[in-house]
Amino acid sequence: MSEPAVVVADPEKKSLKLEARHGGRPRLLLAEDSDPVRIVTAAMLKAMGCDVEAVIHGEEAVRSASENAFDVIVLDIEMPIMDGITAARSIRRMGGPIAATPLMALSAFLADSVRTGEWRDTFDIALPKPANRNELHEAVKAALARIRAGD
Repeated sequence: MSEPAVVVADPEKKSLKLEARHGGRPRLLLAEDSDPVRIVTAAMLKAMGCDVEAVIHGEEAVRSASENAFDVIVLDIEMPIMDGITAARSIRRMGGPIAATPLMALSAFLADSVRTGEWRDTFDIALPKPANRNELHEAVKAALARIRAGD
């Protein structure tokens, strides 16, 4: 597996519309326990042309990933019931197309997780929060372009 990317926004970016590989609207799963962060992040993603299913914790994310196809799955690392790292690993173990879906870590505690390396074996992209819409756009764009090797 290649090294996960930490994405930095390009301040010159003009268009914030995103497109899936098939040319349609990207379908994203967002798992975030903080109501304000979930609402704002989902709204920013929708404004970028994404269809977003937002859930509150990792267990709901795993359930939704097992029942639906997504172009990108965005998981907060620190969540109750099931954290993002556990959820990501569960999704990878499912096999099939969902296991190859790009996973993006979104966390205020990303620096701590990077130091310990807990997320590096599972996530493709990492984005520290709070993330502005340009940073979020660049991270999702990078995730949409990513193909998991070996899956």
